[in-house]
Amino acid sequence: MSIILDGTNGITSSNNLTFATGTNGIVFNNSGATTNSTLNDYETGTWTPTDTSGAGLTFASVPFAFYTKVGNMVFASCDITYPSTANGSSAQFSMPFTPTNYANAYAGYTSYTTTAIYFESVSGQSNMTIQNSSFANLTNANLSGKRFIITMVYKATF
Repeated sequence: MSIILDGTNGITSSNNLTFATGTNGIVFNNSGATTNSTLNDYETGTWTPTDTSGAGLTFASVPFAFYTKVGNMVFASCDITYPSTANGSSAQFSMPFTPTNYANAYAGYTSYTTTAIYFESVSGQSNMTIQNSSFANLTNANLSGKRFIITMVYKATF
């Protein structure tokens, strides 16, 4: 059984708990919380990672790019392969939502041949920059033909 709270028709029964507006949600009565304790956003979906370096690159076939957003927390994974290029711009790709603070990601598999790589996004920017183990930005040319399977968790803006 579920309850629909629509503000006009009262309480009715269906198969889901549905709120009429995006500002309503489930309020958790934890008086010790320092911020809003209302769960009013849950979303799952896919997105298409795109080149945000300014070079106009098109990634090879993207087998998957999906996310789950619960409140302001985003859990996302994607599989991208850089095209063959000699472009010297810093390698960057789009994220499904803009982070509120620095966001980092983990590459579960990579064909890039280095000891470590890092993915970082600056607050308010909806793209990830790919860096080497010394935290220097890698270029599109560095990643030419390389594949990355990436998982990221970060706090998003509303």
